[in-house]
Amino acid sequence: MKFSHGDALTAGSANTILDVPAGYDAIVTYLFISNTTGSSKNLDARWVHGGTNIDFLAGKNVGSGDFLEFGGQYGEFLVAKEGDTLTLTPEAASTFVSIISFELVTATPRLNF
Repeated sequence: MKFSHGDALTAGSANTILDVPAGYDAIVTYLFISNTTGSSKNLDARWVHGGTNIDFLAGKNVGSGDFLEFGGQYGEFLVAKEGDTLTLTPEAASTFVSIISFELVTATPRLNF
């Protein structure tokens, strides 16, 4: 089943935008993040995969009114396993929004990675 979800992110806090439920994998096809603050602000993004923290944005400066996009093109995706999470942490005193699109599929047999 396919899903899209939008969030107004809480500034200065880790915001979980995806928490893959037990028995499923999530095929993430698109992530949109926008800074709607009146000035440039920083953003951190983390994928916790199998208990390992993967920080794919750390202190990324995003200008006022600017946005970041991941995926969106055919063949661009991330497969998050059951129990994995994606979090976004905007700088304090900022206003960010996000949109994530993904498909939940029955979990596949686990490989050694």
